[in-house]
Amino acid sequence: MYSHSTDFPQEGKVSVRDDPDQRIFTVTINNLTAEDSDRYWCGVKRSGASDVGDRVNLSVTDGPPGLSVDKQEVMRVEGGSVSVQCRYGNNNKPKTWCKIGGSCASEKSGGLDGRPVLIRDDTENKVFSVTMSGLERKDTGWYWCAAGNLQIPVHITVKQGGDNEKRSSLVQLALYVGLSLLVLLLVIIITWKVRDKHKKNVAGGQNLGRTLNPDPEYAVIDRTGISEGDPPGQTPEEPGADVTYSSIVLPVLEQVSSGCSSHCPAVNPASDVIYSSVTLKHRE
Repeated sequence: MYSHSTDFPQEGKVSVRDDPDQRIFTVTINNLTAEDSDRYWCGVKRSGASDVGDRVNLSVTDGPPGLSVDKQEVMRVEGGSVSVQCRYGNNNKPKTWCKIGGSCASEKSGGLDGRPVLIRDDTENKVFSVTMSGLERKDTGWYWCAAGNLQIPVHITVKQGGDNEKRSSLVQLALYVGLSLLVLLLVIIITWKVRDKHKKNVAGGQNLGRTLNPDPEYAVIDRTGISEGDPPGQTPEEPGADVTYSSIVLPVLEQVSSGCSSHCPAVNPASDVIYSSVTLKHRE
């Protein structure tokens, strides 16, 4: 016999899961064998009071189980419906659907704690189906299929959905569309400003080029720096201020023949020097 508690939720082939909101704990035994067939005790320890619990008979046999379900955990939305298929094999006992901590519904009663329940028994395929419609959040909890003394638990979770979920989806879609339009508008504004600034820079460069372009005739005089006389409105420079003198000494030509000495004029030493002056442009 196994002994486990929520203080040690997982140990070997047995696990214990507690659900305080539903005030339910679940014990799971994996890899069952015929040796696991026994009577078990399911209880709760209470401080200052005696423990409470109940006995559970577990029978493990070869072949298909006497009672089973396709899914033991089902999730649905508010306003929807849930259908559970309970397979019972060769069991001809009465079929019921119960809620833990509540009442039970049968094929004849058709109701469970004020909730309409439809139970249909397919004797040919040996399965009975349970359908609950108009689900509410309070319907969340543990249920079980029962065929005589055999029981199989099923947990149903009812979450918020339906119109609220659709409304939430529409709100999210509107937010995405609004953000996309805002980003597109910002891109258009930035692009327009960049193009406008580029046009202004191009226009300013053309105007600056036309302003700096001098008069062609004046440019020739300005580049050469050579002018006759002083420009209008300019005072003459002091002698020697911007004038550079240079002298070139020419060599004395030798007489071609001795006969030239009698009739060739004598060379004046002063005529051997040519003075030239270069007037430099006055720089302000």
